[in-house]
Amino acid sequence: MSTLPIPLQWSLLAVATLLFTALFSAVALPGAVLLGPMVAAVILGVRGTTIELPRRSLWLAQALTGGVVARSLDASIIQDVALHWFPMLMALASMMAGAVLVGWLLERSGRLPVGTALWGTMPGAAPAMIAMAGDFGGDPRFVAVMQYLRVIVVVVLASLACHFLLGAPAGLPVAPAVPIPVATTASSLALVAVALLGGWLGTVLRLPAGPLLGPILLGGALNMSGSVTLDAPGWLIAIAFAIIGWTTGLRFRRDLLRDLLASVPVMLLSTFGLVALSVGSAWMLSALTGKDPLTAYLATSPGGLDSVTVVALGSAADVPFILTLQTLRLFGTILLSVLLVRVLRRG
Repeated sequence: MSTLPIPLQWSLLAVATLLFTALFSAVALPGAVLLGPMVAAVILGVRGTTIELPRRSLWLAQALTGGVVARSLDASIIQDVALHWFPMLMALASMMAGAVLVGWLLERSGRLPVGTALWGTMPGAAPAMIAMAGDFGGDPRFVAVMQYLRVIVVVVLASLACHFLLGAPAGLPVAPAVPIPVATTASSLALVAVALLGGWLGTVLRLPAGPLLGPILLGGALNMSGSVTLDAPGWLIAIAFAIIGWTTGLRFRRDLLRDLLASVPVMLLSTFGLVALSVGSAWMLSALTGKDPLTAYLATSPGGLDSVTVVALGSAADVPFILTLQTLRLFGTILLSVLLVRVLRRG
């Protein structure tokens, strides 16, 4: 495929994206607008495509996704934290402990380069984990594959769980895979402005996942205050989600997978181990808070914040609650990683 003209490669990616997205939408699979582009990009990446997206496109897509999330935030998020702080803390602790346990067991197995497994099993903040692995003797290639392979597996399993296993809470309609709000010009411009300003602030302030969290924090505050109405047309949201899916999928190249093929089974095993532990955390969270199983599962799912958010937006789950716990987990991952860095430096 590398011999094909670049425009033709982009055309193949676009056609494959439309086909997979249409297929997943036809079976009402939540997250189809993320999963379709991701699967198409993985296939082309493994086949040797030479195309890649500009780095700024992912920044913009994450910022727009943050703006989309912000429109669903209201005062209930504060109420959730006030009412359920202990179960949320327990779920967060179990998620982090599970990641450390799986990483330690994988490290002891000797199937991966020394100092690599723990960084690969830490849930979220993939770029930071890849960088830290390189700084402390691990193999960043293995960490990158572990992190992004887990993202794909988690997105697929979360989408299937939404559709086949958990369903939607009684009385709540399932949202379409592509949210299509009735957006006015003013509300659309407001969302784009919040996304750009919030993404810039998040980047400048060096927040974890700053391009995503910046618009969420800024837009959420404005939305809660009632001072602005945020909305966007469905096509803009779909483009942002597609960019996230393409960026993840195109990282999977044939030469990388061939070099790491012997380790893929153990990587998948560790991923399913993390998912199994997250199911246990979800059961505990649902039992203690009364949240529906779908919301609890997505809130504890060990995928990337942006990808889990996309799946949640295409379901009947409680998005603010999911976002709250996923954001806390992201900060927890960063803080725990800093602690690990200090321990490794002393060692």
